[in-house]
Amino acid sequence: MTRNSFITDERISQEGFVRTFVRRIREGQLGSFPVILALVIIVIVFQSANSNFISPANLVNLSTQVAYLAILALGINLILLLGEIDLSLAQLGGLCASVLGVLVVRQGVPPLIALTIMLLLGLVVGAIQGWFFAVVGIPAFVVTLAGLLAFTGLTLTTLGTQKNLSMADTFAFDFASYYFPAMWAYVFGAVAVIGFAAGLIHSKLRRHNAGLDSASWTSVIIRIVLLTAVVFGFLILVNQDFGLAMPFFLMLVIAIVIDLVLRKTKYGRSIYAVGGKVEAARRAGIRVTWVRISVFMTAGVLAALFGFVKAGVTTNAGSTLVGTQDLLNAIAAAVIGGTSLFGGRGSAWAAVLGALVVGAINNGLYLIGFNSDAQQIITALVLLTAVVIDAISRRGQRYVGRG
Repeated sequence: MTRNSFITDERISQEGFVRTFVRRIREGQLGSFPVILALVIIVIVFQSANSNFISPANLVNLSTQVAYLAILALGINLILLLGEIDLSLAQLGGLCASVLGVLVVRQGVPPLIALTIMLLLGLVVGAIQGWFFAVVGIPAFVVTLAGLLAFTGLTLTTLGTQKNLSMADTFAFDFASYYFPAMWAYVFGAVAVIGFAAGLIHSKLRRHNAGLDSASWTSVIIRIVLLTAVVFGFLILVNQDFGLAMPFFLMLVIAIVIDLVLRKTKYGRSIYAVGGKVEAARRAGIRVTWVRISVFMTAGVLAALFGFVKAGVTTNAGSTLVGTQDLLNAIAAAVIGGTSLFGGRGSAWAAVLGALVVGAINNGLYLIGFNSDAQQIITALVLLTAVVIDAISRRGQRYVGRG
């Protein structure tokens, strides 16, 4: 918990809620509030238009689709924190999925060995692209654009003459179609809520003992209660259908790990520093080259996991598994969630929240009969709004000396 959190600003009691809200907009310190508000509005609108939007069956379906989008968005998110962009991650995921499919389906390679090879491929490719960017000095846009074209061709080459590759009856499908028993889902939910509550309380006590401004106990309790309601409300609904899907669980675990690394480790702080101002980070003793390469390596692994999960969900590892829309939706998710295009600001949960917004929009529009054209237009408008908010926030932060 930080002083920047909108809902925990203790000056609300002195200057009033409205004035605090206006000041937060002016200073660019709204945090995740806009995207959470947008998500609430989206749910209300689509549930009003179609009562099946938050039905158990649709929530299970939506959570599965959001899972692989969010995993890819988490990779994009890390690159954006550096102030860079990676245009190749989606196609890299497709290449990794095709390699996995050929190894398992056509070559009979044991699943764990094939999965290891797939993840190593993502890691190595990420390292190569990161090296060209960080060491050779080629702009990340150019390196990854070349990667996008190369991976598309390599996918076709890997598949050979048969471009369709079914993943039905493979371990990828078994993974994607696994649902936790209700009891375990509730246990995971309780652990998540308890961990969140412990983190909030520990942060408040530490800041209070250090003489720093901290959240009020009222705001801490409100946040814990809200998270508890959302988590268990979601679990109660999905458990009325198949239950908590393994892909969604995997996505949450990845997001938690990345969040902890970014917030609690020296390496995570180095990523923000490099994205904020490279020269200042270098003068502070940060190994800028290594940070950049390692972030591309991590993004490469996440791209491989995206390909694995999507191949299992769609039972397809062929040439049609990944399209341009996957990359665009992942970039949109990260930016809509609150990660800055200019680097140095954002979080792991920005990618998850943004993926929920993009997924909810696409799913809701489909339920009420809109075609893909309308889905893309509305997603574009939401993305533009997010970029405008980001630009205003940076201007406000510079105005108050924080940007």
